[in-house]
Amino acid sequence: MTASLDVTLVSHATLKISGSFGTLVCDPWILNEPVYNFSTWKFPAAVIPPAEVVRNVDYLFVSHSHEDHFHIPSVDLFSRDLTVLLPEYENHPGLRGYTVERVFRLLGFHNIRKLRPWQTIKLGGVTSFTLIPSAATRSHDWENAGFIIEHPDCTLLNMNDNLTDEALCDEIALRFPRIDIEFIQMGGVTMYPGCFRMAPEKMRSEAARRKVGYSDQRRAIERIRPARIAPFAADFGWLDDRYFHNNWANRGTPELFERFVRSSFEDRDLETIVLLPSDRWNMSTGITRQHAAINWPNYLDEIAAVKRRFQPKLDALNAWLLDVDFGDLKGRSMVHCQRVQRWITRDYIDFSARFRQVVEGPNSNFSFVLKADPASGFKIDWHDDAPVDQTLYVAESTWAAVLEGKQTWNIIQWVAEAEQTNYRPDMGRFWFWLEYHVDLNAKNVQAFLDPRLYPALKTLIRPQLGVFPMDGEWPKRSSRAA
Repeated sequence: MTASLDVTLVSHATLKISGSFGTLVCDPWILNEPVYNFSTWKFPAAVIPPAEVVRNVDYLFVSHSHEDHFHIPSVDLFSRDLTVLLPEYENHPGLRGYTVERVFRLLGFHNIRKLRPWQTIKLGGVTSFTLIPSAATRSHDWENAGFIIEHPDCTLLNMNDNLTDEALCDEIALRFPRIDIEFIQMGGVTMYPGCFRMAPEKMRSEAARRKVGYSDQRRAIERIRPARIAPFAADFGWLDDRYFHNNWANRGTPELFERFVRSSFEDRDLETIVLLPSDRWNMSTGITRQHAAINWPNYLDEIAAVKRRFQPKLDALNAWLLDVDFGDLKGRSMVHCQRVQRWITRDYIDFSARFRQVVEGPNSNFSFVLKADPASGFKIDWHDDAPVDQTLYVAESTWAAVLEGKQTWNIIQWVAEAEQTNYRPDMGRFWFWLEYHVDLNAKNVQAFLDPRLYPALKTLIRPQLGVFPMDGEWPKRSSRAA
């Protein structure tokens, strides 16, 4: 046990935190395996061996169900005997709020503790750990949470993807007047313009015009007033040639975040802590660099080097995704849509929007409309020719993989091309709704929790689905590390 609170950035939002209470790991995505329908990797890549990450862990915390925070192949490597800490979503009862717990139990984890908003427990019987709920005004993505650890030498706030409003920030500041370090999303990742169908020159122009607002980060700094701010959870990279342009079209860099802090808070004594995978931090020694510096002005060259390193894995993954049945795609699609239409949950529809999905390829050319409004609810319509808010063009190989349970429908926009006229907020709300409901409460391709979605599947939980470790990279079978 350490006398000081010691924080190691494993990668993305995964922190390994040790102190007088033992060791806690949060939001595990510890493997160099892609997420978002196998399209999105980590850059910089993870460098700590998985066996080292999972060793001697007492607590595992998951803030929400997105697979870059709850990566099932990564979770599968942890001991089933550790204590799992999960948020309780008291304001939103229903299956949607129990996705993560259901998966943990099906994986064999048994020591699970649910925490109510603002509930404080004692880690190791000595250190206060308080759950921070999502903001009350969040109309979507309320399956989210943060936490505060009050260690004798350091009070750490981790908000990860738990976007705030003023009331939540003020409540945190009232309850915890001194925050020594806050970990916060660096800026996230956007689908625009990289995931849209447009000419290359227009995409370059749109990417150049795009501004990173940092509204959530600004609100946290101004109202919570941490002594240090640590941006993380935005280290995305795209290795496949089809998506490589997203590296400049869809993401920001730590340099942009540091520039924002310097320009906006030059009068504040605010330290920015930028960690790379395997770097450590504590109050007494500050940052201990374990990772080589990244040449951010030329980061595309460095991502290309990561691509060369993982090319064998990328080739194996693509070969597996293309090994699908193209027979009677339209007929099978209609059956799948009927199944979803029958069993989908119809709660929280307080928006009106329409999307057309077009499936393209030599074996198919068909489309259907997904539409919703408060009066009629949700419907998949194969005969609606009226104008829509957005059209999503999906390659038939991608859609065939969805029909076989190799990819998820709920985030298909990451591996498709969108086309729209004018954006309305209801469109975003519909997409967020679909991300939770169109796969019947599943959020990860390795865990389809409702057998009615894919009746032919022999098991609901498939922790090794779609992962192709290279020789010696990490164990192919679950490691039950103590």
